[in-house]
Amino acid sequence: MRILQIRFKNLNSLTGEWEIDLTGPAYTSDGLFAITGPTGAGKSTLLDAVCLALYGRTPRQSRISQAQNEVMSRQTGECFAEVVFETPQGAWRCHWSQHRSRKQADGSLQPPRHEVSDAENGKLLATKIKDVAELIECLSGMDFERFTRSMLLAQGSFAAFLQADPDARAPILEQITGTSIYSDISVAVHERRGQERQQLEHLRAAQAGLKLLDEEEAETLNRELARLNEAVEAQQKQVDQQQKLVHWRQQLDQENEQLKKLQQDQQHLEQERQAFASQQQRLEQAQKAESLRPEYVPLVQRRTDLNQARKNGEQLRQELPTLEQAHQTANTALQQAQEHHQAAEANLTQHQPLIKQLREQDYAVSLKRDAWQQLKAQLPAELLQGPAPDPAALQAAMAKTEADLQDAISEGGRDQLKDQQEQVRIRGESLRELRNLVRQQAELKQEQQGLIADQAPLQAQQADVSAQAEQGRQQLELLQREQQDLHTMQRLADRIADLEQQRHELEPGKPCPLCGSEQHPWRIEKPPALSEERKRLQLVEQQLEKLQAQLRQWDIKQAELNTRLQTGQKRGQVVEQKLAALDAPVNACLQQLDWAECPDTDRLEQAYQEAGEQWKQLKARLDRIDRLEAEQKKQQQAQQRQQQRLDVDAAEAALIKLQQQRAEMSPETDTEDWVKRLEKAVAQARQQVEQCREALNRSEQSLNQRRQQITDADSRIQALEAEVEQMQSAFTQSLAQSSFANEAALEAALLPREQMAALQQTAQALQERTSHLNALKSRSEQALDVLQEQALTEEPAQQLLANLQQLKATQAQQLEQRGSLQQTLKDNEAKKQQFGEQQQAIAAQQRELDRWEQLHALIGSADGKKFRNFAQGLTFELMVSHANRQLQKMSDRYLLARDEAQPLELNVIDNYQAGEVRSTKNLSGGESFLISLSLALGLSGMASRNVRVDSLFLDEGFGTLDEEALETALDTLSGLQQEGKLIGVISHVQALKERISTRIEVQPLSGGRSQITGPGCRRCE
Repeated sequence: MRILQIRFKNLNSLTGEWEIDLTGPAYTSDGLFAITGPTGAGKSTLLDAVCLALYGRTPRQSRISQAQNEVMSRQTGECFAEVVFETPQGAWRCHWSQHRSRKQADGSLQPPRHEVSDAENGKLLATKIKDVAELIECLSGMDFERFTRSMLLAQGSFAAFLQADPDARAPILEQITGTSIYSDISVAVHERRGQERQQLEHLRAAQAGLKLLDEEEAETLNRELARLNEAVEAQQKQVDQQQKLVHWRQQLDQENEQLKKLQQDQQHLEQERQAFASQQQRLEQAQKAESLRPEYVPLVQRRTDLNQARKNGEQLRQELPTLEQAHQTANTALQQAQEHHQAAEANLTQHQPLIKQLREQDYAVSLKRDAWQQLKAQLPAELLQGPAPDPAALQAAMAKTEADLQDAISEGGRDQLKDQQEQVRIRGESLRELRNLVRQQAELKQEQQGLIADQAPLQAQQADVSAQAEQGRQQLELLQREQQDLHTMQRLADRIADLEQQRHELEPGKPCPLCGSEQHPWRIEKPPALSEERKRLQLVEQQLEKLQAQLRQWDIKQAELNTRLQTGQKRGQVVEQKLAALDAPVNACLQQLDWAECPDTDRLEQAYQEAGEQWKQLKARLDRIDRLEAEQKKQQQAQQRQQQRLDVDAAEAALIKLQQQRAEMSPETDTEDWVKRLEKAVAQARQQVEQCREALNRSEQSLNQRRQQITDADSRIQALEAEVEQMQSAFTQSLAQSSFANEAALEAALLPREQMAALQQTAQALQERTSHLNALKSRSEQALDVLQEQALTEEPAQQLLANLQQLKATQAQQLEQRGSLQQTLKDNEAKKQQFGEQQQAIAAQQRELDRWEQLHALIGSADGKKFRNFAQGLTFELMVSHANRQLQKMSDRYLLARDEAQPLELNVIDNYQAGEVRSTKNLSGGESFLISLSLALGLSGMASRNVRVDSLFLDEGFGTLDEEALETALDTLSGLQQEGKLIGVISHVQALKERISTRIEVQPLSGGRSQITGPGCRRCE
C-alpha cells in the first residue's frame, strides 16, 4: 500500500484547502522526506488527515460524529480529508467530510460522510460509513489498529521499552503491539465463568420454587370436577325452561302496550286532519287559480316594465342640458392649451444657439477634468499634499548612488561575480564529497580488519556447540528407550488394576476363567504396586524435557553462529566491494579539483573551509550591488513621481481657467438640466393639448350617446304600450270564463309555488299516515290473539325474572367452582412440564459451565495476567524474528536475541566483535536508534501481515540524538529507499532541515493558524 496524494481542508491549525502530491520526483528519487516546523504548528495534522480520510478517526480522537468533532478548525463551517492510495489491485480515492448547518461556523454539526471511489474512472464503490470501513479493510488489508502500527512507526516507544525497568516493560509492550486484547479476553473468560455459575444457581432456585400436587390430591380434584359437570348440566336445563316463560310473558306485555300506543296515535292523527281543514280549502282554491297563472303573471310583469320605461325616459331628458354645457367648456379649454404650447416651442427655438455654445464649453471642461483626475490618480495621496518636492536634492542623491554603484562593479560585474561564486560552490561541493569519501574509506578499512579478527573465535564456538549437541542427542536416544520401557510396565500395571473386580469374584477351589488355576493368591491381597517405576518414569520425562529444551538452545545457538559466520563473510565481501567502488568517485573528485593525490584530512578540511569563506565574500559583494541597484531604481521612481506632481498642478490650473469662462457665458450651471426643463415645458404643453382634445371628444361622445338613448327610450315605451294592451284583452276574456269575479279575487286565490307545494306535501303525508296506522293496528291485534291462546303461565313478569336470576346465580356459583378446579389441574400439568424443561436447562447449563471452567483453567484470571503473559511471549518472539529480518537489511553487524532468564529482556549480538552479547542498555545513541527502528519495522511487517506497506511515517526519536547518531539514523532510513519505501520523518530538530533535502515545512501564522510549503504542496483556492 502506498500513499499517492493527500488533500484536506480546515483541519486543526491548517485552515483552507491543501493538497500534497507524493508522486513527484522529489519524493520518488530520495525515498526520504522531512515534515518540519515548530512544536504545535500542526505537523502531525498531516497524519491525522491520512487516518481521517481512510478510517474516519485519528490516533488522537477515536470517534468523530454529529455530536463531536475536535479536528475541524475553529471558526469554520466545514472540513474534509481525502487520500489517493495504491495497492496491487489498483488506485483508490477515499474521501471523508463533515460540515455544520448552512456551512456556517455557528451551525450545528451534521452527520459525517465517507465514500470510496476508483481513482481512475471516479466510479463510487461505497458511500455508507459501515460499507466504507469494510471496503477499506478489504482493499488495504488492514483495519485502523493494524494500519497505525504498520504505517506509523513506533520507534520512540521501542526506545523507551529498551531503557525501561523489567516491571515497566509489560505495559509498554502491550501498548506498542496492541496485545491488550489478550488481557481483556482473560478477564472476560473469568467474568463469563462467574455469569454461568450464577445462571446455574438461578435455574436450580427456580426449579425448587415449583410446588406440584401429589397423585392422591390430583385424583380427588378430578372426581370433584366430574360431579360439578353433572350439576352444571342439570342447572342449565332449569335455566332454559325459566328463560322460555320469561320470554313469553315479555312478548305478551309488549303487544298490549303496542296496541294501546297505536290507538293513541290514531286519535292524534284525527286532530291534525281537523286542524288542516282550512288549509285544505285554501289549497283547492289555489289549484283552480293555477290555470290562469300563465296569462296573469306575464301581464303584471309587462305593466311594471312600462312604468319603469316611462321613468327612465323622463330622467334622460332632464340630464341633456348639463351634457351640452360640458361640451362647450371642453372646447374653450382646448383652444387655451394650443396657445400655451405654441409659446413654449417658440421659447425653446430662441435659445438653441446659446445651448450649442454651452455644450461645446462643457465638453472642453469635461476633457480637461478627466485628464487632471487621471494624472492625480497615478500619484499616492501623500505626494498630493503640501508643496511640490525640490528636484535639485533628488538629483544630488541619484548622482551619489550612481557613483557608489560604479565603484562596486569596478572590480567585476554581476555576471562575472556570479560565475566566480558558482565555481567556488562547485569546488566546495567537491571538497565536501571527497571528505565524506575519505571518511568512508577509513571506516571500511577498520571494519575489514575487525571482520578478519572475528572469524576464528566464531568457528571455535561453532565446533564446541556441535560437539555438545551431538552428545546431547545420544543421551536423548537412551532416555527415550528407557521411557518406552517404563510406559510398557505402566500399561501392564493399569491392566492389572482394571481386573480388580474380577479378582474379587473368584471362589476358592473353582478354576479362574482366564488362566484356569484353582489357586487365587491375589483374591484377597492386592498385587505389588509399581510406585518406583512411576517415579522413575516421571524423572525420565523431566530429564527428557530438560534435554530437549537444551537441544533446542544448542540448535538456536548453532544457527546464530552459522548466521554470524555467513554474515561476517558476506559483510567482508560487501566491504571489499564498497572499498573498490569508492576508488572511482575519489579519483573523479581529485581530477575535478586538479589534484594529483589526496591530501591528509586536516589539509582537506582547511581547503573546504577556505572555499566556504571565499563563497561568503563573493556573496557579500553581490548583495552590495543588489542593494545599490535597488536604491537607484527607487530614486528613479521618485523622480518620475515628482514630474507627475508637476503635470497634475498644470492640468489643475488649465481646468480652473476653462470653468471661469463657462460661468461667464450663462448663469445656468448645468446646461443639460436647463435644456431638459425647456423641453419638458414643451412636452407638458403638448400633453395638455392632447388631454383637452380627448376631453372634448369624450364630451361630444357623451352628448350624442344621450340623445340616442332618449330616442331608444321613446321607441321602447310605444312597443310596451301596444304589448300590454294586447295581453290585457286576452286576459279579460279568460277571466270572464273562470269562476273568479274579478282580477282581485284571482290574485287573492293564487299562492306562491313553494307554499302550494308545501300544502300538497302535508295533505299527502296525512293520508299516508292514516293508511300506515290502520295496517299496524291490524297486525298487532292478530299477534296478541296468538300469544293469549298459548297461556303458558299466570305469574307476572317481575316474579318470573326473579326466579330466573336465582337460577342463574346458582349456575354461576357452580361454574366458578368448576373453573377453579380446572385451573388448578391445568396449572399442575404446566408445572410438571416446566419442571422437566427446567431439568433439561439445568443439565445444559451445567455442560456450558463445565466448558467455561475448562477455558478458565487455561487462560482465565481476574487481572488478565495469565493469558496476557503467554500471548506477549509469543508476540515478542515473533516480533524479534521480524525485527532481525529488517535489521539484516539495514546492517549485518547486529542480531537480536531474547534473554533466556528474563522473557522481556533483549540482548544484542555484535557480529563485528566476535559475537559478543551486549545488553540493549549499553548501546550508543545511533545503535539504539537502529535497534528501535528494526523493532518498529518488524512490528509494522507483523501488523500488516501479507500487505506490503510502502509509505511509512516516523513521528519521534530524533530530538535526543547527537550528530553522529543522527548521521547513522538518516543513513539507515535512506537505505530503505532500495526497498521502494517512502519514509516521512516528522520532527522539529533543526539538523534535519540541513540533512534532508526534500522537506514539507509547516509554518505558523498569526491567530493560531499555519500554512505548508514544499515539493508537491499547494493551497487550493
